[in-house]
Amino acid sequence: MLVTLDKIRQQVAGKHPAIDSWLDVRRNLLVEYMQLAGLMPPYRKVQPTNQALSDFCDHLVDYVSAGHFEIYEILIQAYEQTKGKHLSLTNRLIDRIQDTTESILDFNERYGDIKDDEMPELETDLSQLGLALEERFKLEDRLVLVLNVLGNTESSEKSATTA
Repeated sequence: MLVTLDKIRQQVAGKHPAIDSWLDVRRNLLVEYMQLAGLMPPYRKVQPTNQALSDFCDHLVDYVSAGHFEIYEILIQAYEQTKGKHLSLTNRLIDRIQDTTESILDFNERYGDIKDDEMPELETDLSQLGLALEERFKLEDRLVLVLNVLGNTESSEKSATTA
């Protein structure tokens, strides 16, 4: 997921500051997830502290909220400015992203304010969360890449009209 994210960041870098920042936050979130799940060197699965889990949940909710209340709005406005090209695709992708939001919020509800040190299902729940995040990131990448294609098309159209 990190390699894919880095490729997306390279393709869309500088197109929109909010999207650049959001992708940076995603990278940090992904690293934090991988550490909690024991997917980073030294690849040990250790029980995270309640604070580490709570902080991760806060970052997770912040990321999801930024997507829904800022980034998707930017993308929809960009599509609308291109006379609605790809707007139906955008709406379908956002609907599919919403499905992952519910899984993410369920994880947050379960672990965001945990007081108990006993978390017997954490490993399974982290695995399920990882699947939801992977699906979400793929869908979000499609949204961002369509915007990138539209931006390149607009640039080509502008240079053709000024030539």
